[in-house]
Amino acid sequence: CIGYLARLAPEKGLHILAEAFILLRQMPGLESARLRIAGWLGESNRIYANEVFAKLRSAGLADAFEYVGEVDHRGKVEFLASLDVLAVPTTYQEPKGIFVLEALAAGVPVVQPDHGAFPEVVAETQGGLLHRPSDPQHLAEQMYELLTNDELRLQLAAQGRAVTLAARNAETMARRTLQVLECVVNPRQFH
Repeated sequence: CIGYLARLAPEKGLHILAEAFILLRQMPGLESARLRIAGWLGESNRIYANEVFAKLRSAGLADAFEYVGEVDHRGKVEFLASLDVLAVPTTYQEPKGIFVLEALAAGVPVVQPDHGAFPEVVAETQGGLLHRPSDPQHLAEQMYELLTNDELRLQLAAQGRAVTLAARNAETMARRTLQVLECVVNPRQFH
């Protein structure tokens, strides 16, 4: 099962994922792949989301995708537990990608665009693959690689989870923030 966990908005790339999912379903062995979508849908993006859903339905995939809506913390944990891979193919250079860290902490490998914060996060955690930005075909190929290679998918899931829990936890992040603040407040001490 492929997951999307972000706002339903053009800049988050749900339309790219939908196109990639249509291509993926045509690949050998993935004719029964599923897509689960979660995230906040604002009124200003309702037409956009409905167009994406209509495209999936017109491709004959009405029963292959599900929009579960906005999820709270418990719902997010349950949602992530239902996935084999997460993909949020943003069209802009995402500076943080918190959803990637959440997926990795839950043991879900990711396929993300090769821009913004994603190359650094994927390199550090070894928890996923990158795809060419705004390229549904390459995204489909990378998802195919993970969904058909259990050994690779499980390896990336385990590595991503271990590194994220060790290096991206609240205590580590607080310690790093304190170090930066100490440099700013007392710069002579660090020369």
